[in-house]
Amino acid sequence: MNITIFNKNYWVRRLGEQKVIKGIVTNGKTDFIASLHIHPTSTDQQMALPEGERKIKRLEGHGSVVLKTANQDTGEKGDLLLYFGDWYECVSAQLHDHTILSHINYQFTLVPRDAAGTIDTANPPEEDPSGKEEGEGVFTPDSDVTVAGDDTVGYVIVKAGSGLVVDKCGNLSLDEATLEELKSMLGGGSD
Repeated sequence: MNITIFNKNYWVRRLGEQKVIKGIVTNGKTDFIASLHIHPTSTDQQMALPEGERKIKRLEGHGSVVLKTANQDTGEKGDLLLYFGDWYECVSAQLHDHTILSHINYQFTLVPRDAAGTIDTANPPEEDPSGKEEGEGVFTPDSDVTVAGDDTVGYVIVKAGSGLVVDKCGNLSLDEATLEELKSMLGGGSD
């Protein structure tokens, strides 16, 4: 039982199974709402890199949502938490069930904006999570995508309201409203 008095709703992004298409690693994603108690850690870690030092920002928290953690051995990415405009990857989710207030403790690290995997953090949800229910969200297909032949493109980003849609097989087309508007501009012709 997690005491939720200090919890807030946050957007969490779960990445789908990775696929390599024409040398590009791609995966679908699911954005959903999670009720969590999140706070920055009191100390950030310094890391010495060839290009200089980098401070690793961390978050800690707890809740009852089971989050997927990063796994370096398999290369799987952990769930991403959107916290004040930055994405943090879940690196630890440990169940603490030694009292009746059992909960899961989380640790997150900041995903650098210049990281190679920043395509995973593109197009964050813009809706305020506070007015939504836990578990509510947006699903983008990943394992339903069929890879068919050499004409497949690895990744396409379609902005909301652009008049374009991508179906579950990855085909790009005009949405119904844009198609009707285009037909009326062309005099109702189907060509």
